[in-house]
Amino acid sequence: MSQYLFLFTIGPVQSFIAQARKTQDLYAGSILLFHLIESTMNELERFETNCEFIFPNEEIESKPNRFIAKVESDNIEKLGNDLKDFAENKFENIAGTILNELNEVYPNSFEKSFQKQLKSHLQVNWVALLLEESRYTDTYKELESYLGAIKNVQDFQQLEEKGRKCSLCGERNVLFYRGRKRAYTADHAVSLDKQPSKYIGETEGFCGVCFTKRFADKSFEKGKYERKFPSTAKIALMDTLNYLDNNLLNEYKKIFGDKFDEELYYKDNLTKSYFDKNNHPLEKLEEAKAKYNQIYKNLKKYELEFSKYYAVLMFDGDSMGKWLSGELLQDKTQLLNFHKKLTSELGDYAKKVKGIIKEPKGRLVYAGGDDILAFINLNHLFPVIKKLREEFPELEKFGFKVTDNKRSSASAGIVIAHYKTPLSEVLKWVRKMESEAKTIDDQKDAFAIAVLKHSGQIRKVLFKWQYSTSSVIEILEYLIKLLKQDDFSNTFIKNLSVEFRRLIDKKGKYENSLLIKAEMKRLIERSCMMTRGQDETKEEFLQKKKKAIDDLTGDLYMLCTNSKSLDNFLSSLDIADFIEKRRMGTGNG
Repeated sequence: MSQYLFLFTIGPVQSFIAQARKTQDLYAGSILLFHLIESTMNELERFETNCEFIFPNEEIESKPNRFIAKVESDNIEKLGNDLKDFAENKFENIAGTILNELNEVYPNSFEKSFQKQLKSHLQVNWVALLLEESRYTDTYKELESYLGAIKNVQDFQQLEEKGRKCSLCGERNVLFYRGRKRAYTADHAVSLDKQPSKYIGETEGFCGVCFTKRFADKSFEKGKYERKFPSTAKIALMDTLNYLDNNLLNEYKKIFGDKFDEELYYKDNLTKSYFDKNNHPLEKLEEAKAKYNQIYKNLKKYELEFSKYYAVLMFDGDSMGKWLSGELLQDKTQLLNFHKKLTSELGDYAKKVKGIIKEPKGRLVYAGGDDILAFINLNHLFPVIKKLREEFPELEKFGFKVTDNKRSSASAGIVIAHYKTPLSEVLKWVRKMESEAKTIDDQKDAFAIAVLKHSGQIRKVLFKWQYSTSSVIEILEYLIKLLKQDDFSNTFIKNLSVEFRRLIDKKGKYENSLLIKAEMKRLIERSCMMTRGQDETKEEFLQKKKKAIDDLTGDLYMLCTNSKSLDNFLSSLDIADFIEKRRMGTGNG
């Protein structure tokens, strides 16, 4: 019996997870993918008792789409193909379980199209190479190289379909629909009019793959799947709701029964048209308005408003391919030990992430080790992303000598969006921002934020986490705090933007930094609204005021000089101002 290094992957990750109209779709796609990987790992252990998983940590709940193991086998080709068949069959069995649970009548021609869509979607690949302990590093590199070659030349299964395309992916034909059957829907498509509207809306139609995602809860045991993942509205509101009278909120929810959605906390949704669209009884509208007024009074008691904005975060370790390949280790023969240490540390980090991102701060979609996808409540955005970066493992301190004093780092893409902005658009932007963060320079270790305003205006900003000893996040938090306390008005931000945006060139730059600093200090002084305390002398107050002005000017000038452009810096001030106004919901734009 020979020993092999075995690499197994399931994809496509992008369409499995990111093709989503609802937060529930996003969650379902991630759970399905993790479940397939975990089940395949368990199956490998059942096949071969002499196997050792190198990556990922077996205790990570949100496992990535791949695993690496040392296995002993006398027929590795059979083992690999059996695991491939197992994963594919597992996916088809999940879909089959859902079909049986729905108990619909399916035409004879339906099953063939359904199975064809499922089989053409899943991409399962595996590579195995004979392993000698002394050649672990070279074997691992060859393994990754072979996997890349396989992906480049893998068979393309063309799915020839003509007709209405799926509402979620837009790629495959509709096999399930709700409402009037359209002329361009396939003859064997199935009506799901009897199913609750939370699964399929009046205008939606799904292919077999996206149907499996939307109805995924019907294939999981109780406790293994979250059947009501928070909506974007709930993410935006969860911290504010935490301050309000829970009995009052529950009485309001009872009016709508199991059709309640957090969107109903927004007064502009208490309309006849909204009730008609979402199948709420019109006779409940006046009762809902009356109860809402009580909630509104409760809001005013705490000087709160219902925010309509939330954040999505993608966070990822930088240069992980180089770390995993051993390229950054001085002693390449230590790669196996490094992999084991890395797997353990990333497992611990994933557990920490679960503790950092929990209600009312937000909700985690997945934490697969070095990569994270999460929804964050705006009140907690900066503290959360700061903590995620601080807790990220320092790979250079694992006890292995690292080349060129290389340090581990991580980058993040963040998008702040209105709860009504299509989720697919928000996810597209968060991937874009993460990519921009990773291209800031060769060292990366940056974050990029985009604000997608409901008006259509977009603001973007890109910074390193830190410059010298100054934390950019802490500076932005400090600015927000000063604006929140009314120590300074936001007029200096608006005036600075008006004055200098007209002077910047096509690349968003303006070279006279000393003029910017002088004007910034003048505008900050004019916007200072600090008041003298009862126990303060006039001299003490003036010293305190001067220090606050000097500190803020110094911090913001540091951001300005380290910003890639003046436009980038001005956008950072705009974003801080925007967040301050919408963290607890003061503002409507």
